[in-house]
Amino acid sequence: MNRLVKVRFSWLAVCMLFALLEMQVSAVDLQLPDIDKPTCSGISRGKHFVIGFTDNTNEYLDTRQLYILVVAFSNQQTDVTISSKFLLDERKYQASFVIEAGGFRRVTVPVELTMNGDERSMKGIDIKASSEVSVYGLIYQDYTTDGFLGIPTNNLGMQYVVVTPTGNVLPSQFAVIGTEDVTSVQVILRGAVTFEGKIYNAGDVLTFMVDELEAVHIQGRDSGQDLTGSIVQANKPVSVFSGNECVRQGGSACDTVTEQLVPVKSWGRKHIYTAARETDRNIYKLVAYFNGTVVSIPGLRDRSLDPGEFWEGGLSGSGVVYSSKPILMMQLLANINGRTVDPSFIQVPAEEQFGYVFGFTTPPHSGGDSGGYFNFFNIIVRNDSRQSVYINGYPINSTNVFERYIPDTNYLSLTIQPPKGEGVYFVEQTNPESSPLSITVFGYESSESYGYAAGLSLPSNTHLLSFTPYYLRELGGEIFTITVSCLQTNAIFYQDAKCRFSTGFGDVEVPGERTDSYTVICITPTFYKNGLTSVYVSLDNGKSFPYSGIVYVASEEDLPPLVNVQQMNSEYGNDIIDLTSKSPILLSWDPRSLGENVSHVTVMIQDTDYNSDGNPVLMGGVALKTNVPNNGILTINPSDFTSLSDAGVSLSALYLTPYAVRNRIWPIIRLGMRIYKLLKTVTKVACFISKFTFGNDIPDDLPSCPCDTTQAEGDLLNFQREDSLFNFIIQPGADVCYRSINSFSSQGGQKCCYRKDGNILLVPPGAGTAERYSAVHHPWLHLWYDVLPWFCLCIRSNKCKEFYKNRPSDDCSGYDPPRPAGGTGDPHLTSLDGYKFTFNGAGEFLMVSSDLHNLTFQARMERYRNTNASVYTAFVLQTNDSSKVQVQMSNMNETLILVDGEPLRLDSIPVRVHHLEGVQVSFNSDLSKINIAFSAGIAIIVYIDPEMMSFIAQLDTKFQGQVRGLLGNLNGNPDDDLQFPNGTVMDPGSSLKELHEFGLEWLVKEDNSIFSYISPFDYSTYHFPEFSPTFEVPDVNEVSQEIKGFCGDSIECVFDAVVTGSLSFANETLMATNTINEVRKGLVKIVSCGFPGDVENGQMWGSVYLVNATVNVTCNENFALEGSSRLTCQADGQWSSDLPVCVFTGDRGDAPKGLSAGVIAAIVVGTLIIVLVVAGVIYFLARK
Repeated sequence: MNRLVKVRFSWLAVCMLFALLEMQVSAVDLQLPDIDKPTCSGISRGKHFVIGFTDNTNEYLDTRQLYILVVAFSNQQTDVTISSKFLLDERKYQASFVIEAGGFRRVTVPVELTMNGDERSMKGIDIKASSEVSVYGLIYQDYTTDGFLGIPTNNLGMQYVVVTPTGNVLPSQFAVIGTEDVTSVQVILRGAVTFEGKIYNAGDVLTFMVDELEAVHIQGRDSGQDLTGSIVQANKPVSVFSGNECVRQGGSACDTVTEQLVPVKSWGRKHIYTAARETDRNIYKLVAYFNGTVVSIPGLRDRSLDPGEFWEGGLSGSGVVYSSKPILMMQLLANINGRTVDPSFIQVPAEEQFGYVFGFTTPPHSGGDSGGYFNFFNIIVRNDSRQSVYINGYPINSTNVFERYIPDTNYLSLTIQPPKGEGVYFVEQTNPESSPLSITVFGYESSESYGYAAGLSLPSNTHLLSFTPYYLRELGGEIFTITVSCLQTNAIFYQDAKCRFSTGFGDVEVPGERTDSYTVICITPTFYKNGLTSVYVSLDNGKSFPYSGIVYVASEEDLPPLVNVQQMNSEYGNDIIDLTSKSPILLSWDPRSLGENVSHVTVMIQDTDYNSDGNPVLMGGVALKTNVPNNGILTINPSDFTSLSDAGVSLSALYLTPYAVRNRIWPIIRLGMRIYKLLKTVTKVACFISKFTFGNDIPDDLPSCPCDTTQAEGDLLNFQREDSLFNFIIQPGADVCYRSINSFSSQGGQKCCYRKDGNILLVPPGAGTAERYSAVHHPWLHLWYDVLPWFCLCIRSNKCKEFYKNRPSDDCSGYDPPRPAGGTGDPHLTSLDGYKFTFNGAGEFLMVSSDLHNLTFQARMERYRNTNASVYTAFVLQTNDSSKVQVQMSNMNETLILVDGEPLRLDSIPVRVHHLEGVQVSFNSDLSKINIAFSAGIAIIVYIDPEMMSFIAQLDTKFQGQVRGLLGNLNGNPDDDLQFPNGTVMDPGSSLKELHEFGLEWLVKEDNSIFSYISPFDYSTYHFPEFSPTFEVPDVNEVSQEIKGFCGDSIECVFDAVVTGSLSFANETLMATNTINEVRKGLVKIVSCGFPGDVENGQMWGSVYLVNATVNVTCNENFALEGSSRLTCQADGQWSSDLPVCVFTGDRGDAPKGLSAGVIAAIVVGTLIIVLVVAGVIYFLARK
């Protein structure tokens, strides 16, 4: 009779606050489309593995051996290195060897590497191979042996569920091994354990850190302890193993069991199980991770499992288990051909994990027989694909196979019994059009058994591919590596690969090269855009591109340069070279950046010109120097630069590419690698502005500049500081400049520059300018149409007024600052109209919504520890034309940024600004401050501190009177901000209890929440409307002197110090409150009268145009002033008088321009006389 075990995890509900993100599928990874989805190949082959051996019983300890079995697939030799950081006789273990083509190697590693009891050690084992291998671990000991399939590091994950068998004689156990340093791990425990001297019970959260190859091995506190359902979560990929020192099942002897676990992201929904005979009955465990997982088990009613819950029972013969969401299915081997055998723990492959090619071995001997085990293979394959399955190059002979149909499927189960003893076997689906298969290998002898899945295809649940790098350089030339986790068929090995990139000026297709069975490399092209861009991958020579995904093109300023270029004695600084000068040009680079084997390089130059579509693009490269030693330094002369533009100034790209390599076994495509440096080049003394089609095409949809740096710094909705060092060359005299953030229909941008006193600078050449193309969103076009014209007119010639006539500075007279709101601490809110109140809730609340742009801003509040306070723990925003952006904290104090529900890649490369669809996300180095600005007109800055999250939100004035939510209605009246969803208004002097009831009216219903949830957590995890906070306002006169002295007159600080009992919490509240107040003070309307205008034949003195500022006007010699010489800016934004004019007063001969009619007539008559005389002379000479 089946034994049903369904554990209700009340402990899990208690620990919901301890959610940790699994790096789920991401918009930044390649994805397979649902249509014509390629079939997956056995991806448990790889080049890098991190494994470990769990504890075994001490009986027959002297016979213990640890084997690593490595099977190679390459048709060439494979170099393998196995190592550990564990010290043996004060030395670290390492073994290196070569496997011949298609061969295998059994390596014995020291038994001291066995992980024991409850310990932290460096017993992780690292395996690296030069080509693809399969790895199997075998814990051998007389009469107690088991094996496992190793999983490559590129298929590891960050979320696992522990599965341990029942029938325990000795403790259940699991182990976590780090693959990277400083990896945070948390385990929500199913049973009681002891770790580092501390007892943890079911429901407790065990937290620890591991470094690379560091292992934490944990056992249950007693022999009956089942740890199944314990959830392991990490912030970086880890290897996880589980099993038991020794397990006994119904009449069997005790045997050790172990298995490397598959991460949650690679689970499946259709598991086909089988046995040697239909009468064989084995024990199975089905484990869930996702809420509401419905499983269908043959002969039993459907049942629903929640995270960590499991079903356990016996199943006979073969069958299929279906599940509504991915699950993990494990088999505890109990019967073979009607014989009761010792247990072995085996992963049951899901249909999604079937593959095409498998290589595996059988053990050399057993405790009971030096000749080895009775070995078996179970192959599951579709009925119509059976004939094309080969073993070691030969078809499967039906006379040696026990064959039967699997009920309710179109699959067959083939059981094959090979000879006893050690052997290597390759099983292949040879027909590329046929379906994949699965193989389980197992065996038994007297009082012992072993078993493992022979190979698994482990794509994530949404069939991800992966590629590096994620951040691409604008100028291209990089090696772009695509790891194809799913192959179309075996025929893919004979097809060419191609990559197609969206560059901003159309799609560019480049050739690819396969470096192994599922890795493709391409050379990236030049991109003429920043931000997210599409990549498409073909594995059939460009006939189809079934793989697609998104990468990020980073600004050249975001990434460290690969080549540095500096001209000696340059008056312009780096990145500008003057070819009219004779000063030499110094190039420097890291010789390793083109590869370890590059001995010589070629130096190339590309110039910019218009293509057939009228876009300025880099043209073909011209060699400057060839056969240059790759030593990292080179001096060249300006005379070496030929064939560059004759316009006087230009954009050029200098790059280095391999000329010669020491090792010719390089992928040929790597010879196309390039490392770039973008240059502004001066090619002639005079420059020609017509080259850049510079005209009067000023965008009319740009935001006005803030009037001073306080406003500019506080306006996170519209502007960001320009940190480029080149700014101080481009804008001499400016102390700091700011650029507009958002994209506009005109594609333009606004640049605002300021003096050292903080006031806006409007005097060329240091003044800001309207930009024809935004430097943020269209950097290449901005350089061509804005920067080069400025350089030509303001630096290379004395025509700066012409530039500013076409690219004028904004004088800030039209600037209307956005309306700020904020929230911090035990939530204290400041509405958009400035009303302050406190609301403590536990759930998800609507902060702002508007029908305009379909704007939604929601916040999550959770109870703070065990107090009656609550804090912000997450924010999410979205408009109708933008990505959805969510910021939240993990329980490891890590900041998570989700874009459309997927985690934003926060690689170590210092790209601090991300341009996404309709929104820009920027952050500082430690992610304690995150700016999110939407083009629709809302921005939020999130402050993340150890104790809490705070925010400042800003809305554009176009939302005036068109919003609703906890942050009010933005109508200029703070007294009506406590407005209920039905439109009624609460008295602004209401009590905390009344405010609490008001706030609950804005609680978001589940159907209206736009939050993304990290499984196993969902809306119900955070929904606690019954939460009752403190409704008493502390009396400032009754609090301790310490709190008074600490908080001063901040009632928010006092409130939080009393309610939370934490001065550090109150301190965070105090600092955030002060920040919110300062931003509100800075974002007030400043009256500016604007630029008065140019004075013809005169000068204007004064460059500040704010209230009470004055300007003075004087006239040139021979001109007199008509009107007031002194203008004062008044409070109404008008100048005190009209702009005066300068009237000519001198003799006409002194007139600076214009000629009298008499003079003009004289010139004309004189010219005619000269023409007639010349004509007469010519006529006379001709007659002669």
